[in-house]
Amino acid sequence: MKRRLLILAGALSTTIAYAQPAYPSKPVTLVVAYAPGGMTDILTRKVARDLQESLGQPFIVENKAGATGQIATEYVARRPADGYTILVGATSHVINQALKKSLPYDPRKAFDPVALLAVSPNLILANAKLNIKSFAQLKGYAEEHKSLPFGTAGTGGAPHIVGELLKFKSGLPFNHIAYRGAGPAMADLVSGQVPFGVSESVTADAYLKDGRIVPLAVASANRSKRYPDVPTLDELGYKGIDLSTWVGAYAPAGTPSQILSKLNEGIRQAIAKPDTTEYIRSTGSEPGNLKLPDYVRFVNAEFDKWKSVIQQAGVKDE
Repeated sequence: MKRRLLILAGALSTTIAYAQPAYPSKPVTLVVAYAPGGMTDILTRKVARDLQESLGQPFIVENKAGATGQIATEYVARRPADGYTILVGATSHVINQALKKSLPYDPRKAFDPVALLAVSPNLILANAKLNIKSFAQLKGYAEEHKSLPFGTAGTGGAPHIVGELLKFKSGLPFNHIAYRGAGPAMADLVSGQVPFGVSESVTADAYLKDGRIVPLAVASANRSKRYPDVPTLDELGYKGIDLSTWVGAYAPAGTPSQILSKLNEGIRQAIAKPDTTEYIRSTGSEPGNLKLPDYVRFVNAEFDKWKSVIQQAGVKDE
């Protein structure tokens, strides 16, 4: 009798397993933590089209901008862990916890990493009309000025932290000007309303091409393939600065591992397509290509790295 019950229980569990619909069985929402038109949004829309084609269900992009990604992040943290609501955000995802006094969620515990989409170098930039062509000339300019205003897309983004760390290491009188997005920050840098800026390459690229802004240094460990003549901050003597902006995807914690793996594989295949790879590299960025276990390790390491940088530079939430 007991054996018969075990057989029946096994058959029932198998039937239930087969009865569960394959993922995805309905539309998936990709929640972008920023406004339409930026790299995160454009890249997410490209990936969404490919995922829809490969997985057979609509992938809908929904923008929830604000509070350096916090609004979208909190929204997705409260969604069911079923793979149908996925967050796509930038480096602020791993910065906010170390910078903000309190968050309504714990980004380490509330999310499962899914995939790395792209990595962009952060550039130290000058308005071209200043006629400053190198970091050495910037230092000379600093001797004549008590303040060096630099604009970024906002408080808590990777460019902001890069500028603060450089201020700490160099002693230059940088003064952060926080804008409501990368577009307004770049517009004021190009027009000369603010003389300097720190930006990921995506936003800066078009203005670098037409010569309206000048790159003085890059904050990554290695020189950018797109801007090979621009020295790294490490080369300039500010050792150990390796701070890039990157775009990643996350699911609410507890999402089944098979769904995470399926999404990771689908996203990696999408960004490996020639037209998407070409788009990413045209912005000075590099496509992400990390399998799920590697991406989990990467995200955990980034949490620790940015926390250390923020503490070292004494950055405070503005």
